[in-house]
Amino acid sequence: MTPTTSGGLAGEPTRPVTSLVSSVSSQTAAMFPAFGAGALALQMGDELGFTEAGLGSAVAFYFLLAAVTSPHAGTLTDRLGPQRSLRVANTCSTVALLGIALVVQSYWLLLAALGVGAIGLTIAGPGTKTMVARGTDTRRHGLYFGIQAAAVPLSVLLAGLAVPAIGRTLGWRWAFGFAVAVPLTGLLLAPGYRARPGHTVRTGGATRGLSRIDYGPLNLIGLAAALGSAAATTMAAFFVSAATDAGLAEGLAGGLLAVASGLPIATRIAAGYFADRFESGHLRIVSLLLGTSTLGYLAAATGSKVLVPAGAMFALGVGWAWSGLMVHSVVRAYRDSPGAATGMTSGGLNVGGVVGPFAFGLLAERVSYTAGFLTIAACALLAALAADAGRRRLIRTGANP
Repeated sequence: MTPTTSGGLAGEPTRPVTSLVSSVSSQTAAMFPAFGAGALALQMGDELGFTEAGLGSAVAFYFLLAAVTSPHAGTLTDRLGPQRSLRVANTCSTVALLGIALVVQSYWLLLAALGVGAIGLTIAGPGTKTMVARGTDTRRHGLYFGIQAAAVPLSVLLAGLAVPAIGRTLGWRWAFGFAVAVPLTGLLLAPGYRARPGHTVRTGGATRGLSRIDYGPLNLIGLAAALGSAAATTMAAFFVSAATDAGLAEGLAGGLLAVASGLPIATRIAAGYFADRFESGHLRIVSLLLGTSTLGYLAAATGSKVLVPAGAMFALGVGWAWSGLMVHSVVRAYRDSPGAATGMTSGGLNVGGVVGPFAFGLLAERVSYTAGFLTIAACALLAALAADAGRRRLIRTGANP
């Protein structure tokens, strides 16, 4: 495709189609090992010998490793450049998916494969965002970051569809095998944006490069990302298990998960589209969406055969729509170092992916699903408060979030 010549974050020619396709494919692939395991947990658990707590621990391990390695992933991405970053991320995702499909014969081997995938997730987080920032027109960054953010629920949608379409017919291993096509797409299509020569980062008062990052607002926004992710990631990972516990058939639960994950795809893109038409207030909307999503988690806590899937779909549709808006606000406030800045929010998302599924798995097994849903409802409410605090802190620095 012939690149356009204006609007890039660094004044470079833009390649919006290939930048978006490679970013969405890479992020989707990076998330699929965890969400695929969640959606196919009933079949995998029977063969590999794990329960709800084991599923929660596996998903938590995945995001824990990604969270531990996230602090330096953003600056690494700025140095490698988006193309090489996505190549590394997609290679890790491919190895992880093939490992689960062909090699994994025990729970511990599953954890090993997830560990490889987690490294891919670490790099894909800031790598895909930098690719969008460098490869698309800044005047439409709200829409483009909304599309990029839709990759996460897209991964859940594919995992949900894999249950009735592949898992219950060919088996769960085939689902992971077919999924390898996703990282290969991201690997092959990533356009050639390289690292900016001499670009490094200066943090706090210490000089480490060309731009200065105030981590005060980012810490609050990262906390909001962690708490919001703890709620939404848990809901996505345990949707099928919770729905079957409420009395739904496994195939129907998987189909409903696909529908539920389709909602935040639409809401994230719509939120980004409208963000391009307003100069400010984006983080205020993030806070509103997170606060409103608590109603869905509370509905799921009833244990009703109707309210569990309905509440889950509402919580995901509303409570997972905020990610693109959050990234858009952060990139606008930290234009010189998008990788380093969004690395903080990606780290928060990964931390939430650790704490949420692990705690929910323990609560579901030892107490009840109701206790688990009430806990993640509280997380969503606290996330709303943290996002608003970060917004007010950014305003004091002169930003317009």
